Amino acid sequence: MNKIEPNWHALTAWVKEQHAGQLIRKTDKPYFEHLLFVAEKARSVFPLGYEIGLCHDLLEETDVSEAVLMIALKNFGYPAATAEHIKDCVVELTDLFTIAAYPEMKKRKRKKMEAKRLAYISPDSQTVKYADLIYNMNWMLRFGGEKLTKYLQRKLVLLERLSGGDQALRCEALGLIMKSLQDNNV
Repeated sequence: MNKIEPNWHALTAWVKEQHAGQLIRKTDKPYFEHLLFVAEKARSVFPLGYEIGLCHDLLEETDVSEAVLMIALKNFGYPAATAEHIKDCVVELTDLFTIAAYPEMKKRKRKKMEAKRLAYISPDSQTVKYADLIYNMNWMLRFGGEKLTKYLQRKLVLLERLSGGDQALRCEALGLIMKSLQDNNV
């Protein structure tokens, strides 16, 4: 019996199509570039890092549902258990404490609750979150302005809680924060 290899090229094209027309804030670059950065960074440290990193914003930034993601993954040749793991990680990486879900809750409280929740996500999801934070911190260093210092301080607190993923990638993210805070005399 021949084993069918997952077609990550087809998954990549599909994810790119789902995010078509979306741009990285304050740039003219396609949002897909962010996803590709996170995917490549996560791929370098664990199996399925590419897939989870590539899909990490699908449920939040597109109309794709969990069910549609599962169907797509299976159609691209991912075994059911693997597709389930990828989907579960994407769900973990999708914000729960949104304004739509908690309209009465202040933004600061929602952010705090989200940070607490992230401390309990799986090691694979935490690893993808580290890659996502590295990209986002680099974006903030370029475009963050007066919000940069507070952002970096919040992400430092978050990374102190998120300790279950790949330690090398976590150290890279922590190092970026510490250097940036030092460079900004904080």
